[in-house]
Amino acid sequence: MGRAAYRMAYLVRLPLIVLLDPAFRTRGHHRRFPTIYQMLTSFGAPVFWGGLMWGGVAAMGIWSRWRMRSATGRISSSSVSRRRFLASAGGLGALGGGLASYATLVEPQRIRVRQFTVPIRDLPASLEGLRIVQVSDTHYGPFVSLGYLREVIRRANALAADLIVLTGDYVHRTPLAIGPGVQVLQGLQARLGVVGVLGNHDHWEGAASVREGFARASIPLLDNRRQFLSRDSLRPDAAPGTGIGICGVGDLWEDEVRFDQALDGVPEEVPRIVLAHNPDTAEQIPAGLRVDLMLSGHTHGGQLCVPGYGPPLVPSAFGQKYAGGWCAGPRCPVIVSRGVGMAILPVRLGVPPEIGEITLVRGSNSDGRHLR
Repeated sequence: MGRAAYRMAYLVRLPLIVLLDPAFRTRGHHRRFPTIYQMLTSFGAPVFWGGLMWGGVAAMGIWSRWRMRSATGRISSSSVSRRRFLASAGGLGALGGGLASYATLVEPQRIRVRQFTVPIRDLPASLEGLRIVQVSDTHYGPFVSLGYLREVIRRANALAADLIVLTGDYVHRTPLAIGPGVQVLQGLQARLGVVGVLGNHDHWEGAASVREGFARASIPLLDNRRQFLSRDSLRPDAAPGTGIGICGVGDLWEDEVRFDQALDGVPEEVPRIVLAHNPDTAEQIPAGLRVDLMLSGHTHGGQLCVPGYGPPLVPSAFGQKYAGGWCAGPRCPVIVSRGVGMAILPVRLGVPPEIGEITLVRGSNSDGRHLR
């Protein structure tokens, strides 16, 4: 309930947040004078909305009196028009409030599982049908509770994956979220283990502390590193012909992207799956370098989808190309998770949170299939 109330309060404060943004620019991705900022946006919000409503009613009264002055015979029609105006305004307000409540309180909890079947060239026969579950953008913090993340973990574990991959952004808005936001991920269980990479928000709140949290949770981070996955193990080396490379690169915005380090020691004939928080990283894969599949997050599907248009705002240099789902990168396919958490705004509308379930099969990786 606490997180739900905070989300609604944030939307109520949103106009003042936008208005005061120029005066409270960020320092190191956090606002300067945060206490003053919170007080102004919190206590000023009722004044703002009250003033807006009073102004609307006052404007309607002025318009109505002007209409009544024009002719005695038009007084009745003016009153009717005013009642219609107030009824229409009330209806639109109720519709807007209902939509905001759904986008803030309901859809962000409706976790979906999206399934993909991905053909991989040279996939060893022993790995046919291997299943990878992807969990991305948990964003523990003011918008997302530990209780909700425990439900995400329960849903992910229920898929009984061979491997779980985490593709970044585990905390949001405060370094105080790092401890519990990483520790909760210890609950993830897969037959061969869990691996991950960091995202931009993890760097903003403190990459060193996030890495320490993952070390305590015994979850390996693969930023510019790699491991080999076989049917029975996940380890730093592998026997030829029996495994695939599970590699990771640093965050595109806040770290180094080193494909040379990530793929170091992976033979050309060995398939490679790369974890990269930001899907735009796919555009930086060097020509001729083998990557069979990239798994990313970051964009959240835009969190808001306009029917017939798609997400109006996607944090990508390539527009809607990497908004979510199966995407065609220049060197390899990219599966972009729409994530389970929220950032910037505490809303999801037309873009429910999702967990990815990826099944590997033998074949050409040019024709992946999105099943559900």
